[in-house]
Amino acid sequence: MKIGAHVSIAKGIPAALIKIQTMGANCLQIFSSSPRSFGTPKATDDDCSKFKTEAKRRGIGPNFIHANYLVNLGTDKQRLLELSTQSLVTDLNFADKVGARGVIVHTGSHGGRGFDKVLNPVANVIKKILKTANGEAKLLLEITSGGKGRIGANFQELQQLLQAVNHPRLGVCLDTCHMFAAGYAFDSAEKITELKKQIQATVGWSNIYCLHVNDSKGEFASHIDRHENIGKGKIGKAPFKLLLHDEKFKELPFILETPGFDDKGPDKQNIDILKSLL
Repeated sequence: MKIGAHVSIAKGIPAALIKIQTMGANCLQIFSSSPRSFGTPKATDDDCSKFKTEAKRRGIGPNFIHANYLVNLGTDKQRLLELSTQSLVTDLNFADKVGARGVIVHTGSHGGRGFDKVLNPVANVIKKILKTANGEAKLLLEITSGGKGRIGANFQELQQLLQAVNHPRLGVCLDTCHMFAAGYAFDSAEKITELKKQIQATVGWSNIYCLHVNDSKGEFASHIDRHENIGKGKIGKAPFKLLLHDEKFKELPFILETPGFDDKGPDKQNIDILKSLL
């Protein structure tokens, strides 16, 4: 089974592989550059080549790039849309260079205009991005917690985007905290069965490539996107054990984005907790 975490690239992207392995994990997620400002990856071509070679040699993967937090494909501000578009093109090209499976993105917010108003414009921007960055890496739209006009707040919105773009390199990333905050329950076998039916009837399992694994500081259906360490939030350990043993969910790479018990990001303790549930 694939269990991994988001790790820092402060010491270079090849070092991220060593860090994830010392945590006892076998897949990872990284940023290509600072997630809070638009910039370009600092990694050299040699770094990218080393990362790709070492990841394969160490058996670490599938690996993912998380897009910049400033990206908003639903904005009506032209400059922000241009920067968001270029940022995703850059990240997709970077993903291809390092052999990552895809780029995971928070699609953005419609700013109160409504999802129907931005569906086609967002779809057209995604088409442009995938045409410009015409490699193999996938663009994965992450389900959001809802509220504040966030796009992709439910499976129906994600389904409409997939259908409007209609491209084999567009997919979906699930997130336990976001689903919980959006009102999707998975704290019993029966509720997981119902959740899987909803997924299959909308986005389809073949379009899901990753599961972000986070407990939640916010209550169920609160639309609060605040991650917590596994077992310390409102979700609790039991639902994660159910997901780890489910025939469909366990096929996905589980990527932790927890704050860490030392508040320095996902850590070995969170990895060990997930493993103990296996």
